[in-house]
Amino acid sequence: MHKHLIIGLAGIALTEQERIWLKEKPPLGVILFARNSESPEQVKTLLEEVRACTRQATWAAIDEEGGRVNRMPWSPFNGRRHAAEYGVMYESNAGTAIQAVYQDSFVAGEALSDLGFSHNCAPVLDLFHVDGHGIIGKRSFGDNVAQVVALATACMRGLHDAGIAAVGKHFPGHGRANADSHVAVPQVNAPLATILDEAEPFSCLIAEGLKHVMTAHVIYTDTVPEVATVSPFWVRHVLRERMSFFGRIWSDDLCMKGVGDHVPAAAEAALKAGCDTLLVCQPEGVAEMYERL
Repeated sequence: MHKHLIIGLAGIALTEQERIWLKEKPPLGVILFARNSESPEQVKTLLEEVRACTRQATWAAIDEEGGRVNRMPWSPFNGRRHAAEYGVMYESNAGTAIQAVYQDSFVAGEALSDLGFSHNCAPVLDLFHVDGHGIIGKRSFGDNVAQVVALATACMRGLHDAGIAAVGKHFPGHGRANADSHVAVPQVNAPLATILDEAEPFSCLIAEGLKHVMTAHVIYTDTVPEVATVSPFWVRHVLRERMSFFGRIWSDDLCMKGVGDHVPAAAEAALKAGCDTLLVCQPEGVAEMYERL
């Protein structure tokens, strides 16, 4: 199980307990948040220490989408536009917007690579919906598939060209969801055909070389009564079989309320459903997981 985990760390330096876990049962990767980010030098040192403990090329991920999803309060990360601003730009000049997204992602990607990161949890492939919960909102490139595909592809290419693996999210789409999956179990009450149409950005980016996809903790009421992250229908049938995705399937954070209250049980269910990369972002959840291993 530990070989599937991407774990959050408690602070700006490793705790003694984290050192033991990293040495004895090395996870696949770590993911950093604002609580882990004090300065470029400190972040670089932290990731070097992680890899010194694991003695492996341990993955290091972060959510640097731009706009309000920003973990490191220094340039080039803290001044980036929301995805929605590129969406507005696209409507007046598509070529300019695509180039701007590419450039922004490439610059951010090079800076991430210099710090020791390997993965960025971006781009957001969710379509914007006026009546959806604000948790996505300006994080979306727009409300139509073609626009989202064009801008998200530019984001992915910018990251890839800088040596950072892009993680597209949140499959099959969080834009219509009626709640924030950090604190509740969101639902989407739309026909399966509509959800599949709106999941088209995932298909398109997979065809363009996307190797990592993150699932949504959302129940799609027209299909199965479980959130997509723990649903073989969504993970195996739609993503693997229908979309022919052979890369890594990441669960969204298993500490989120959208997937229940018991992290190890959520991890088991996600693994069983076909997720092979399990995000456990909160220190309490990481402790629960390692107690179970």
